[in-house]
Amino acid sequence: MFQNSKDRMIAISDGVFAVVLTIMVLDIKAPNGDISAFEVHRLLTQLFAYLISFGVVAQYWILHQELFATLKTPTIKIMVGNIYFLCPICLVPFATTWLNNSFISPESAVSFAFLMFIVDTAQWFCFHIVVVQNLKDGQKLAAHDIEELRSVKVMVAISLVYIVCSLIIPKYLLVVIGIGILSRVMITRGIRLYLNWRN
Repeated sequence: MFQNSKDRMIAISDGVFAVVLTIMVLDIKAPNGDISAFEVHRLLTQLFAYLISFGVVAQYWILHQELFATLKTPTIKIMVGNIYFLCPICLVPFATTWLNNSFISPESAVSFAFLMFIVDTAQWFCFHIVVVQNLKDGQKLAAHDIEELRSVKVMVAISLVYIVCSLIIPKYLLVVIGIGILSRVMITRGIRLYLNWRN
């Protein structure tokens, strides 16, 4: 009688991502009156934090689409796992605001890095349960699927680097995260080019 709906799961997920990506920009305050050196520094810090946070969330959204593209049976375990993945995603605007308001204090940097670890771990769990379900449904893992699963495991490891960075050099956390995103994209692209060349 009752069936879990993949379409509704994806719809609420896309809605959450859309809201998170949109509300982060609302925290950027336009300068009032004369622009002092302090105002310029504050604005640049806010813009940089926004761009990095936007890139982080956009990366999760892209991987989220990859995750559910071939899913046939949306079990209750998968739906609950997806909700628990979306929960920490919703905290990214809060963590970004804290970074902005504190000018990337050690406490806000550690909190942001730890949040990335939680999201990455939840994402890996979602990938794991979807892969298990796809295998139960008789699907075989393609090279692309294996590469994506490897990618989310690497993201968990990279998020541990973010935590270490936030403890040692908190002011440079956003730079390290930016490098981490760029590295992941370049490595993924390199692996895909290699797999296409090999086939």
